[in-house]
Amino acid sequence: MQHMLHNAMKIVRKDFTSDKLQILWTLIFMIYMGFATSVVMNEQFEHLNEYVNPLVDFLLVLYAPLMGLTFNRRSFRYINEDSYTQMLYYYRSLPVPAYAIFISRIINAIIAYVINGIVFFGVAYAIANHMREAVDIASYVAFIISWIGIGFLLTGFYIYWENMGSGKAYLGKTLILMIVTVVAAGTLSLLGYSMFKFVMDSAMRWKLLSPVMWGSLIIGLGGMLLMSRLTYIRQQTRDLS
Repeated sequence: MQHMLHNAMKIVRKDFTSDKLQILWTLIFMIYMGFATSVVMNEQFEHLNEYVNPLVDFLLVLYAPLMGLTFNRRSFRYINEDSYTQMLYYYRSLPVPAYAIFISRIINAIIAYVINGIVFFGVAYAIANHMREAVDIASYVAFIISWIGIGFLLTGFYIYWENMGSGKAYLGKTLILMIVTVVAAGTLSLLGYSMFKFVMDSAMRWKLLSPVMWGSLIIGLGGMLLMSRLTYIRQQTRDLS
């Protein structure tokens, strides 16, 4: 296991050092998303007892899986160059265990969620003064972790599609997933339910003991690991030619 983690970390280091600007582009995008979301969240807290804005659910569900990504050259070229398939072809030529590739992808996702989560939610909290007045730090951390858990679950599908099809197929399936999750959030809003309010209420009541936070984190992380395991098994027989 230690040897496998060592190989996985070598891949992670290579991913980050091969494209040093990816952190910059990712941070710029997260700052922008955090600013856009802060406006909606702040407006929601200003009128918290009057109505629930479905746009809050829409944005958080849309952005949750994106926080598990870094915007590198590979992610920009996956349609034209089928870069994910090329990546797999390259890794198969290396003397590393196949499972190390998927461990490295999980590590990459966790690193991305930590960095992007701090930036995205940090910017939102810094700007949204009405939210700061209502939500303390511990409650907000519980809220953040809850959404990261949701992101973990969705990232499992991204990992599967990255490794099991072409760039165009990956784009199509991720768009379908986004549409399904957004429609689901919108439907719940029309029925009078809000994922944002549900998660936030639990975080404000229980703080870091929030059952929603722990449930989301366990289910999300477990789902991502299971999808990675399934991807590993099925990827062994994928023809990359």
